[in-house]
Amino acid sequence: MEMKRHDKPGSLSPVNPAVRKDDEGKKKSSNKTEKDLKISDKSPSDDGLRRERRLSRASESSRETLERQDSKSSLSPKVSRKYFTNWKQACDKTKDKTKELLKRWRTLPEAEGEENQMQAAGQSEEEKHHGWSVHVWTTWVNRCSEDLECLDLEEEQPLAQLSSVQTDKMTLFFTELLDHDRDDVICDQDFDNFFEKLAHFADWSSNSSEFHILLEVKREFIEHFLNPLPIKWAELPYYRRVCGPEAGGMPGRTTLEGWLARWALHLSEMRRFVDLPLYLQYLCKILFHVVDRDNTGEINKTALAAFYRSVIGLPANRVEEIIDTAYDRMTSNNYLILDYGTYVHCFTNWLMGKNPNGPGQWVLVPPKDSLPQPPFPVDYSALNTEPAKLEPYAPDKKTNRHSVIV
Repeated sequence: MEMKRHDKPGSLSPVNPAVRKDDEGKKKSSNKTEKDLKISDKSPSDDGLRRERRLSRASESSRETLERQDSKSSLSPKVSRKYFTNWKQACDKTKDKTKELLKRWRTLPEAEGEENQMQAAGQSEEEKHHGWSVHVWTTWVNRCSEDLECLDLEEEQPLAQLSSVQTDKMTLFFTELLDHDRDDVICDQDFDNFFEKLAHFADWSSNSSEFHILLEVKREFIEHFLNPLPIKWAELPYYRRVCGPEAGGMPGRTTLEGWLARWALHLSEMRRFVDLPLYLQYLCKILFHVVDRDNTGEINKTALAAFYRSVIGLPANRVEEIIDTAYDRMTSNNYLILDYGTYVHCFTNWLMGKNPNGPGQWVLVPPKDSLPQPPFPVDYSALNTEPAKLEPYAPDKKTNRHSVIV
């Protein structure tokens, strides 16, 4: 048997030509079908599916980015359109450059989508050049204009007020020296009684120069504390109520509240003795000469005690209790002489002193309650020491000194 070259080596089956042709045809047809399948894989329908898959993947990625942006933007509060319209109206009504704030406002991201026209108009020339965006944190400001209502100030609000210490001193002046009938109202007759008592204690005759100066001071007191206030104060609601004609029941009177309000107005712009009006400066001189009725040029403890008993009207036991403290406070523990210069400082502290423990507490009516003790004692002995015995201060030198001259 012959062996064909197309037979596999080792095959013993006979070769049938017809079968071989059929096999070759099948092989060719199978090869054709494989090629058709490969070509069909590249059909338009498959390309469309691939494109849809790619688009779906892109849409999913874009959706994720949008969700991230929404989550970030959700952190900032939403701003309604009404908020910006109110802002625009308010800034337009002010008629000034406040509307520039709206043009520069870039703070909230939601504002960009809703107010594109407003932001486009707000870009200035400088921003176009350097490319920076201006962020402005704003708040509501009520600007008083013709179209906007201003905030109403409290009507019962005084322009100036006294401290608690000043209020106590002026209240004692009102109640103990002027309001003798205790009706909580003073008039010109009360001032007459007070100044007549001063002239009687000093033994001034009606023809003396001191008595005429006393009358001028009394007229000034009536002018400033009983007559109507100047127009710049009288029209204010608070002063119209406490200092107006209806305050004391009839014109020419004042109550304690009006008395304190007038003192607060007068003392609000005064800082020194020379700033006081002339009638108050002359009152200081009158009081000094009344207490020093012996014309010695200084006030001693006996003369001050007599003034407390006769003019102020304190009982003898009360004078004995306070005379040492009063004289020590006015003379710095007997270091100073209570002459006119020292008395001027005491009188100034009586009017302007806002803290306790000052010498002004004892010029007219002494305080009824005990004053608090000073926080530390003042050592004046070093001022009287000879310069050769003074010990200079050195921070690295130990010493037995208890005081330092400053």
